[in-house]
Amino acid sequence: MNLLQTMKYPVKHPVLTQLINYFWEIKSDQRVGVDHKLLPVCNADLILHFSSAIKYISAGNLESEQKRIHLNGIRSRFQIIRQSGPLDVLGISFLPLGVYPFFKTPLIEFANKNIEVVLFAHEFTSRIEEKLGLAGDTSEKLELLETELLKILNTEEIPSEEVCLIFRYFHMSIDHMDIQEFCERFGVHPRRLERIFAKYIGISPKQFQRLHRFQNVIRQLEVKRFPSLTEVAYENEYYDQNHFIKEFKEFAGCAPSQFIHEKKAVRQILQYS
Repeated sequence: MNLLQTMKYPVKHPVLTQLINYFWEIKSDQRVGVDHKLLPVCNADLILHFSSAIKYISAGNLESEQKRIHLNGIRSRFQIIRQSGPLDVLGISFLPLGVYPFFKTPLIEFANKNIEVVLFAHEFTSRIEEKLGLAGDTSEKLELLETELLKILNTEEIPSEEVCLIFRYFHMSIDHMDIQEFCERFGVHPRRLERIFAKYIGISPKQFQRLHRFQNVIRQLEVKRFPSLTEVAYENEYYDQNHFIKEFKEFAGCAPSQFIHEKKAVRQILQYS
């Protein structure tokens, strides 16, 4: 199987670097068939595709088909993604607090959803589709994309320094401190922390903590640097092996042992985020 390569590009404008992690691109002039699992991630992505429709299949076989520019909100569940034909896909990988200042919609509205951007940003979508459709190489597309993003950015909605510090401290302590202990130590009311996460991230602090732990496990499984799955469970502070397996299945749709040997494991093939 020939693997598709995701090319990543840096963000240039200093204001956008506060909100966007990187741009990415996947291109193939040859016909390909994409049919694989997308694991949960801790951020949202904006997908701009100029090729065939993308089909997402969620748990319970719920399907959605995206033919235009769409936003993938933060995911706490896996999805199957399918696309065929030549590929021409450009993406924006936002930082966890980065989406709200552009679209001014609480991120809880986008959680576990793939939503066409035209539904909440019609003019932006129309301009992007027209201008990127006429653009030449990737460099020109990214320059145009940054220009259009700056047009819709409301700088007054960029998270305050206080909010950024709260999230930074939360992220730093996420592996060794529960939510109550964090709030007590840093003087943050639990309800305020919940509101920050609902507005800027899309899931609760507890869900984010669980998702972060799951991603730590995935990184360990991908590089195979662990003596046993039992050790992985305890290193990541799961109560026991049953707790580890249950939570892993919830996020990945399979047991850890199955994920390691799965032919279409995410580590082997293209990811969109």
